[in-house]
Amino acid sequence: MAIRVAWDRTPVSVHGSKDELTMLISHLRNKHNFRKHSIIMPDRENDEDAVVFLYAPCDPRWIAEVM
Repeated sequence: MAIRVAWDRTPVSVHGSKDELTMLISHLRNKHNFRKHSIIMPDRENDEDAVVFLYAPCDPRWIAEVM
């Protein structure tokens, strides 16, 4: 899985393919009860396929579990 997380942004943005981001959001929801995120949208500013924004603090280890 090749996703990129922009921790320096507010809100934090996660970039990758739509399928990868869908799997990540599902993992965060099911395993960590993390629900404060945007919908998955086309990434118009970067070369990645899609982007999702995280609106609550998220432990980086939770994202690493999926990668």
